[in-house]
Amino acid sequence: MKKTLLRLSIIAACASHMAYAQPTDMVTGSVDFSTAYQQYNNAIEANNQVDIITYARQAYELGEVKFGADNIDSAKLAMNWANAIVAQSKQNNNGRVIQNEQVIKAQQLFESALTVYRQKLPENDIALIDPLVGLAETTADDAYAKKVLFEAIDIAQEADNELTVAEVKTMAFYRLKSTEFYTRTVRNFAFDAYDIYVKKLPENAIKRVNATYLYGALNEAMGKHTKATDALVEVIKQYQALPYSHPHELRAHALLVDIYQKQGQSDQATEHCIAIGKMTPWNEQQEQTPLFRTPPDYPMSYAKRGKSGWVKLQFTVDEQGFVQSPQVLDSKGGSQFEKESIEALSQWRYAPKFIDGKPAQGTSTVRLDFTLG
Repeated sequence: MKKTLLRLSIIAACASHMAYAQPTDMVTGSVDFSTAYQQYNNAIEANNQVDIITYARQAYELGEVKFGADNIDSAKLAMNWANAIVAQSKQNNNGRVIQNEQVIKAQQLFESALTVYRQKLPENDIALIDPLVGLAETTADDAYAKKVLFEAIDIAQEADNELTVAEVKTMAFYRLKSTEFYTRTVRNFAFDAYDIYVKKLPENAIKRVNATYLYGALNEAMGKHTKATDALVEVIKQYQALPYSHPHELRAHALLVDIYQKQGQSDQATEHCIAIGKMTPWNEQQEQTPLFRTPPDYPMSYAKRGKSGWVKLQFTVDEQGFVQSPQVLDSKGGSQFEKESIEALSQWRYAPKFIDGKPAQGTSTVRLDFTLG
Protein backbone atom coordinates (compact mmCIF):
# COMPACT_ATOMS: atom_id res chain seq x y z
CA MET A 1 0.00 0.00 0.00
CA LYS A 2 1.29 3.45 -0.84
CA LYS A 3 2.20 5.48 2.23
CA THR A 4 1.06 9.11 2.31
CA LEU A 5 3.81 11.44 3.47
CA LEU A 6 2.96 14.89 4.80
CA ARG A 7 4.68 17.52 2.68
CA LEU A 8 6.12 20.20 4.96
CA SER A 9 7.13 22.75 2.37
CA ILE A 10 6.73 26.49 2.08
CA ILE A 11 4.30 25.97 -0.76
CA ALA A 12 2.06 23.39 0.89
CA ALA A 13 2.00 24.55 4.49
CA CYS A 14 3.83 27.88 4.71
CA ALA A 15 5.19 26.44 7.93
CA SER A 16 8.74 25.28 7.33
CA HIS A 17 11.72 25.66 5.05
CA MET A 18 11.98 21.87 4.90
CA ALA A 19 10.36 20.21 1.91
CA TYR A 20 9.86 16.51 2.56
CA ALA A 21 8.86 15.64 -0.98
CA GLN A 22 7.18 12.45 -2.07
CA PRO A 23 8.07 10.79 -5.40
CA THR A 24 5.13 9.95 -7.62
CA ASP A 25 6.08 6.26 -7.76
CA MET A 26 7.27 4.94 -4.44
CA VAL A 27 6.55 1.22 -4.37
CA THR A 28 7.10 -0.35 -7.76
CA GLY A 29 10.64 -1.13 -8.85
CA SER A 30 13.56 -1.53 -6.50
CA VAL A 31 12.67 -3.09 -3.16
CA ASP A 32 15.79 -1.53 -1.71
CA PHE A 33 14.55 1.93 -2.61
CA SER A 34 11.10 1.23 -1.18
CA THR A 35 12.63 0.01 2.07
CA ALA A 36 14.93 3.02 2.35
CA TYR A 37 12.07 5.41 1.66
CA GLN A 38 9.85 3.67 4.20
CA GLN A 39 12.62 3.94 6.79
CA TYR A 40 12.95 7.63 5.93
CA ASN A 41 9.21 8.09 6.57
CA ASN A 42 9.50 6.25 9.87
CA ALA A 43 12.41 8.45 10.93
CA ILE A 44 10.37 11.58 10.20
CA GLU A 45 7.46 10.29 12.26
CA ALA A 46 9.86 9.48 15.10
CA ASN A 47 11.61 12.86 14.70
CA ASN A 48 14.96 11.05 14.68
CA GLN A 49 17.25 13.55 12.97
CA VAL A 50 20.19 11.17 12.58
CA ASP A 51 18.03 8.51 10.92
CA ILE A 52 16.28 11.11 8.76
CA ILE A 53 19.61 12.09 7.22
CA THR A 54 20.79 8.48 6.88
CA TYR A 55 17.68 7.24 5.11
CA ALA A 56 17.15 10.43 3.10
CA ARG A 57 20.60 9.87 1.64
CA GLN A 58 19.93 6.19 0.95
CA ALA A 59 16.57 6.93 -0.65
CA TYR A 60 18.13 9.60 -2.85
CA GLU A 61 21.02 7.42 -4.01
CA LEU A 62 18.76 4.44 -4.74
CA GLY A 63 16.05 6.65 -6.21
CA GLU A 64 18.48 8.30 -8.59
CA VAL A 65 19.25 4.85 -10.01
CA LYS A 66 15.57 3.92 -10.10
CA PHE A 67 14.17 7.13 -11.61
CA GLY A 68 17.19 8.64 -13.36
CA ALA A 69 19.27 11.67 -12.40
CA ASP A 70 17.19 14.11 -14.44
CA ASN A 71 13.81 12.89 -13.11
CA ILE A 72 11.59 15.15 -11.01
CA ASP A 73 11.30 12.44 -8.35
CA SER A 74 15.08 12.32 -8.01
CA ALA A 75 15.04 16.09 -7.56
CA LYS A 76 12.49 15.75 -4.74
CA LEU A 77 14.62 13.10 -3.07
CA ALA A 78 17.66 15.36 -3.36
CA MET A 79 15.79 18.12 -1.56
CA ASN A 80 14.69 15.71 1.17
CA TRP A 81 18.33 14.91 1.91
CA ALA A 82 19.40 18.56 1.62
CA ASN A 83 16.65 19.75 3.94
CA ALA A 84 17.56 17.09 6.49
CA ILE A 85 21.11 18.45 6.50
CA VAL A 86 19.82 22.00 6.94
CA ALA A 87 17.54 20.95 9.80
CA GLN A 88 20.43 19.25 11.60
CA SER A 89 22.66 22.32 11.19
CA LYS A 90 19.94 24.53 12.68
CA GLN A 91 19.38 22.09 15.52
CA ASN A 92 23.08 22.11 16.38
CA ASN A 93 23.63 25.87 15.96
CA ASN A 94 20.70 27.63 17.65
CA GLY A 95 18.65 27.96 14.48
CA ARG A 96 21.54 28.96 12.22
CA VAL A 97 22.95 27.20 9.18
CA ILE A 98 26.73 27.04 9.59
CA GLN A 99 28.92 26.34 6.58
CA ASN A 100 30.64 22.98 6.65
CA GLU A 101 31.15 20.03 4.34
CA GLN A 102 27.62 18.74 4.87
CA VAL A 103 25.99 22.12 4.22
CA ILE A 104 28.03 22.48 1.04
CA LYS A 105 26.66 19.08 0.01
CA ALA A 106 23.14 20.34 0.72
CA GLN A 107 23.77 23.33 -1.53
CA GLN A 108 24.87 21.01 -4.33
CA LEU A 109 21.71 18.96 -3.89
CA PHE A 110 19.52 22.05 -4.07
CA GLU A 111 21.38 23.16 -7.21
CA SER A 112 20.79 19.82 -8.89
CA ALA A 113 17.13 19.85 -7.88
CA LEU A 114 16.66 23.37 -9.20
CA THR A 115 18.23 22.39 -12.54
CA VAL A 116 15.78 19.51 -12.94
CA TYR A 117 12.84 21.65 -11.84
CA ARG A 118 13.71 24.29 -14.43
CA GLN A 119 13.83 21.59 -17.10
CA LYS A 120 10.65 19.77 -16.13
CA LEU A 121 8.31 22.43 -14.75
CA PRO A 122 6.69 25.46 -16.35
CA GLU A 123 8.58 28.73 -16.06
CA ASN A 124 8.00 30.38 -12.69
CA ASP A 125 6.16 27.35 -11.33
CA ILE A 126 5.60 27.86 -7.61
CA ALA A 127 7.41 24.58 -6.85
CA LEU A 128 10.66 26.34 -7.81
CA ILE A 129 10.49 28.25 -4.53
CA ASP A 130 11.60 25.26 -2.46
CA PRO A 131 15.04 24.76 -4.07
CA LEU A 132 15.54 28.53 -4.37
CA VAL A 133 14.95 29.01 -0.65
CA GLY A 134 17.16 26.03 0.12
CA LEU A 135 19.98 27.58 -1.88
CA ALA A 136 19.62 30.88 -0.03
CA GLU A 137 19.98 29.06 3.29
CA THR A 138 23.02 26.99 2.31
CA THR A 139 25.13 29.32 0.19
CA ALA A 140 27.86 31.45 1.74
CA ASP A 141 27.56 33.90 -1.17
CA ASP A 142 25.31 36.73 0.03
CA ALA A 143 24.85 38.14 -3.47
CA TYR A 144 23.68 34.76 -4.73
CA ALA A 145 21.35 34.40 -1.75
CA LYS A 146 19.79 37.75 -2.60
CA LYS A 147 19.38 36.74 -6.25
CA VAL A 148 17.58 33.46 -5.55
CA LEU A 149 15.41 34.94 -2.80
CA PHE A 150 14.27 37.81 -4.97
CA GLU A 151 13.40 35.27 -7.69
CA ALA A 152 11.42 33.24 -5.15
CA ILE A 153 9.53 36.36 -4.06
CA ASP A 154 8.70 37.21 -7.68
CA ILE A 155 7.37 33.69 -8.27
CA ALA A 156 5.21 33.78 -5.15
CA GLN A 157 3.81 37.18 -6.07
CA GLU A 158 3.08 36.06 -9.63
CA ALA A 159 1.22 33.05 -8.23
CA ASP A 160 -0.78 35.41 -6.01
CA ASN A 161 0.01 33.25 -2.98
CA GLU A 162 0.18 35.77 -0.16
CA LEU A 163 1.19 33.41 2.64
CA THR A 164 4.07 32.12 0.56
CA VAL A 165 5.07 35.71 -0.21
CA ALA A 166 5.12 36.43 3.53
CA GLU A 167 7.16 33.30 4.26
CA VAL A 168 9.81 34.02 1.65
CA LYS A 169 10.01 37.73 2.48
CA THR A 170 10.53 36.88 6.14
CA MET A 171 13.33 34.51 5.26
CA ALA A 172 14.87 37.11 2.93
CA PHE A 173 14.89 39.64 5.78
CA TYR A 174 16.67 37.31 8.19
CA ARG A 175 19.10 36.00 5.56
CA LEU A 176 20.14 39.46 4.35
CA LYS A 177 19.83 41.66 7.45
CA SER A 178 23.49 41.22 8.48
CA THR A 179 24.91 41.58 4.98
CA GLU A 180 25.83 44.46 2.70
CA PHE A 181 22.53 43.85 0.89
CA TYR A 182 20.39 44.94 3.83
CA THR A 183 18.44 47.88 2.43
CA ARG A 184 15.17 49.64 3.15
CA THR A 185 13.56 47.26 0.66
CA VAL A 186 14.77 44.23 2.63
CA ARG A 187 13.70 45.85 5.91
CA ASN A 188 10.25 46.44 4.45
CA PHE A 189 9.94 42.73 3.65
CA ALA A 190 9.34 42.24 7.38
CA PHE A 191 6.58 44.84 7.38
CA ASP A 192 5.00 43.29 4.27
CA ALA A 193 4.98 39.86 5.91
CA TYR A 194 3.44 41.30 9.07
CA ASP A 195 0.62 42.93 7.07
CA ILE A 196 -0.12 39.66 5.27
CA TYR A 197 -0.15 37.57 8.44
CA VAL A 198 -2.43 40.04 10.22
CA LYS A 199 -4.84 39.81 7.29
CA LYS A 200 -4.65 36.06 6.76
CA LEU A 201 -3.98 34.40 10.12
CA PRO A 202 -5.67 34.41 13.54
CA GLU A 203 -4.01 36.50 16.24
CA ASN A 204 -2.61 33.45 18.05
CA ALA A 205 -1.03 31.82 14.97
CA ILE A 206 2.67 31.46 15.78
CA LYS A 207 3.80 32.88 12.42
CA ARG A 208 1.70 35.97 13.01
CA VAL A 209 2.99 36.35 16.57
CA ASN A 210 6.62 36.00 15.42
CA ALA A 211 6.00 38.56 12.68
CA THR A 212 4.44 40.90 15.26
CA TYR A 213 7.55 40.60 17.42
CA LEU A 214 9.76 41.51 14.46
CA TYR A 215 7.43 44.41 13.59
CA GLY A 216 7.72 45.69 17.16
CA ALA A 217 11.49 45.29 17.31
CA LEU A 218 11.99 47.14 14.03
CA ASN A 219 9.71 49.98 15.09
CA GLU A 220 11.62 50.25 18.37
CA ALA A 221 14.89 50.53 16.44
CA MET A 222 13.32 53.24 14.27
CA GLY A 223 12.21 55.21 17.34
CA LYS A 224 8.51 54.58 16.74
CA HIS A 225 7.82 53.69 20.35
CA THR A 226 4.02 53.70 20.29
CA LYS A 227 3.83 51.18 17.45
CA ALA A 228 6.57 49.13 19.04
CA THR A 229 4.89 49.08 22.45
CA ASP A 230 1.49 48.03 21.07
CA ALA A 231 3.05 45.20 19.07
CA LEU A 232 5.28 43.91 21.87
CA VAL A 233 2.48 43.92 24.44
CA GLU A 234 0.42 41.82 22.02
CA VAL A 235 3.36 39.47 21.48
CA ILE A 236 3.73 38.86 25.22
CA LYS A 237 0.01 38.21 25.56
CA GLN A 238 0.11 35.54 22.85
CA TYR A 239 3.36 33.91 23.95
CA GLN A 240 2.13 33.62 27.54
CA ALA A 241 -0.71 31.44 26.26
CA LEU A 242 1.77 28.90 24.85
CA PRO A 243 2.54 25.73 26.84
CA TYR A 244 6.26 26.53 26.58
CA SER A 245 8.54 29.57 26.90
CA HIS A 246 9.28 31.26 23.61
CA PRO A 247 12.60 33.17 23.38
CA HIS A 248 10.86 36.13 21.76
CA GLU A 249 8.81 36.60 24.93
CA LEU A 250 11.95 37.43 26.91
CA ARG A 251 13.17 39.75 24.17
CA ALA A 252 9.81 41.50 24.01
CA HIS A 253 9.91 42.14 27.76
CA ALA A 254 13.49 43.45 27.46
CA LEU A 255 12.58 45.82 24.62
CA LEU A 256 9.66 47.16 26.63
CA VAL A 257 11.93 47.83 29.62
CA ASP A 258 14.18 49.87 27.36
CA ILE A 259 11.28 51.75 25.74
CA TYR A 260 9.56 52.60 29.04
CA GLN A 261 12.80 53.70 30.72
CA LYS A 262 13.65 56.00 27.81
CA GLN A 263 10.20 57.54 28.18
CA GLY A 264 10.61 57.96 31.93
CA GLN A 265 7.91 55.37 32.72
CA SER A 266 9.74 53.41 35.39
CA ASP A 267 6.62 51.78 36.83
CA GLN A 268 5.73 50.21 33.48
CA ALA A 269 9.35 49.10 33.04
CA THR A 270 9.30 47.46 36.47
CA GLU A 271 6.48 45.11 35.42
CA HIS A 272 8.67 43.72 32.64
CA CYS A 273 11.84 43.59 34.77
CA ILE A 274 9.97 41.37 37.21
CA ALA A 275 8.55 39.22 34.41
CA ILE A 276 12.06 38.56 33.06
CA GLY A 277 13.38 37.80 36.54
CA LYS A 278 10.65 35.22 36.99
CA MET A 279 11.56 33.56 33.69
CA THR A 280 15.36 33.50 34.03
CA PRO A 281 17.70 32.06 36.69
CA TRP A 282 19.97 34.32 38.72
CA ASN A 283 23.65 33.39 38.69
CA GLU A 284 25.64 34.78 41.61
CA GLN A 285 28.90 33.83 39.87
CA GLN A 286 28.53 36.15 36.87
CA GLU A 287 27.58 39.69 35.95
CA GLN A 288 23.87 40.13 35.40
CA THR A 289 22.80 41.50 32.01
CA PRO A 290 21.28 45.00 32.22
CA LEU A 291 17.89 45.47 30.57
CA PHE A 292 18.41 49.21 30.33
CA ARG A 293 21.68 51.08 30.55
CA THR A 294 23.04 54.53 29.94
CA PRO A 295 26.76 54.88 29.26
CA PRO A 296 28.82 56.92 31.74
CA ASP A 297 30.01 60.33 30.61
CA TYR A 298 33.70 60.57 29.84
CA PRO A 299 35.22 63.22 32.13
CA MET A 300 36.17 66.12 29.85
CA SER A 301 39.36 66.91 31.76
CA TYR A 302 40.50 63.28 31.44
CA ALA A 303 39.63 63.16 27.74
CA LYS A 304 41.73 66.26 27.06
CA ARG A 305 44.67 64.62 28.78
CA GLY A 306 44.16 61.32 26.96
CA LYS A 307 43.51 59.39 30.16
CA SER A 308 41.84 55.97 30.04
CA GLY A 309 40.83 53.59 32.80
CA TRP A 310 38.19 51.30 34.24
CA VAL A 311 35.98 50.89 37.28
CA LYS A 312 34.69 47.68 38.84
CA LEU A 313 31.59 48.08 40.98
CA GLN A 314 29.42 45.94 43.21
CA PHE A 315 25.74 46.76 43.64
CA THR A 316 22.39 45.42 44.76
CA VAL A 317 19.49 44.78 42.40
CA ASP A 318 16.32 45.28 44.42
CA GLU A 319 12.98 43.48 44.07
CA GLN A 320 11.89 45.83 41.28
CA GLY A 321 15.10 45.67 39.28
CA PHE A 322 16.54 49.03 40.38
CA VAL A 323 20.24 49.42 41.21
CA GLN A 324 20.91 50.20 44.85
CA SER A 325 24.07 50.95 46.83
CA PRO A 326 26.72 50.87 44.06
CA GLN A 327 30.22 50.62 45.54
CA VAL A 328 33.63 50.76 43.88
CA LEU A 329 35.57 47.53 44.30
CA ASP A 330 38.58 48.57 42.24
CA SER A 331 39.49 51.14 39.61
CA LYS A 332 42.24 52.56 37.47
CA GLY A 333 42.57 56.05 36.06
CA GLY A 334 41.15 58.43 38.64
CA SER A 335 38.26 59.34 40.90
CA GLN A 336 36.26 61.03 38.12
CA PHE A 337 35.88 57.66 36.39
CA GLU A 338 34.48 56.31 39.65
CA LYS A 339 32.02 59.22 40.03
CA GLU A 340 30.69 58.93 36.47
CA SER A 341 30.39 55.14 36.78
CA ILE A 342 28.31 55.33 39.94
CA GLU A 343 26.06 58.01 38.46
CA ALA A 344 25.43 56.01 35.28
CA LEU A 345 24.97 52.65 37.02
CA SER A 346 22.36 54.13 39.34
CA GLN A 347 20.07 54.60 36.31
CA TRP A 348 20.33 51.04 35.02
CA ARG A 349 17.59 48.42 35.28
CA TYR A 350 17.96 44.68 35.79
CA ALA A 351 15.76 41.62 36.17
CA PRO A 352 15.47 40.92 39.90
CA LYS A 353 16.52 37.71 41.57
CA PHE A 354 13.70 35.28 42.39
CA ILE A 355 13.58 33.05 45.48
CA ASP A 356 10.68 30.63 46.00
CA GLY A 357 8.70 32.34 43.27
CA LYS A 358 9.08 35.85 44.71
CA PRO A 359 11.41 38.75 43.73
CA ALA A 360 14.27 39.35 46.15
CA GLN A 361 17.41 41.44 46.40
CA GLY A 362 20.52 40.12 44.71
CA THR A 363 24.13 41.26 44.46
CA SER A 364 26.07 41.62 41.21
CA THR A 365 29.16 43.28 39.79
CA VAL A 366 30.05 45.12 36.60
CA ARG A 367 33.18 46.62 35.08
CA LEU A 368 32.97 49.82 33.05
CA ASP A 369 35.85 50.65 30.73
CA PHE A 370 36.84 54.16 29.67
CA THR A 371 38.83 54.29 26.43
CA LEU A 372 39.41 56.96 23.83
CA GLY A 373 38.89 56.55 20.10
